[in-house]
Amino acid sequence: MELRLTQWNRRNRGLLLYAGIGALSLITLAVAWQFYAVRTATRWFASSIRYKAEVLAQPVSADGSLKHIEWDGWGWAGQDTTVYLVFDPADSLSAAARNHQGGKFGGLPCEVYSVSKLESHWYTVQFYTDEFWGRHNELDCTAVRD
Repeated sequence: MELRLTQWNRRNRGLLLYAGIGALSLITLAVAWQFYAVRTATRWFASSIRYKAEVLAQPVSADGSLKHIEWDGWGWAGQDTTVYLVFDPADSLSAAARNHQGGKFGGLPCEVYSVSKLESHWYTVQFYTDEFWGRHNELDCTAVRD
């Protein structure tokens, strides 16, 4: 009887250990996912082929703006921040991306908060809060102006 009890305790301790490790792993992943850089790298690694196809399927813009889609966003109570995935065939955004710099750049409709490079020709461009590509707001992001 005592031997069975000891074996049962060992087995249950092992199961509890694995359950604890699994729970901690899930919590760690959930917290890490909230960090924008981790989320972006993971999404790009897992689905870049699909996102590239979606962007490249867009027609060439008559106003000279770069091909783009909405990539990410967050906000609350009307204070929304939007990030766009941008295809830049000339890599003209590379200098800004090196320093995650913001500003006004050719092919973008208005001043932006930051630019980050995913790979050659592919960038994420974060607009200022409550600014959206193609919408007239404080910065007037309706058309490309150089």
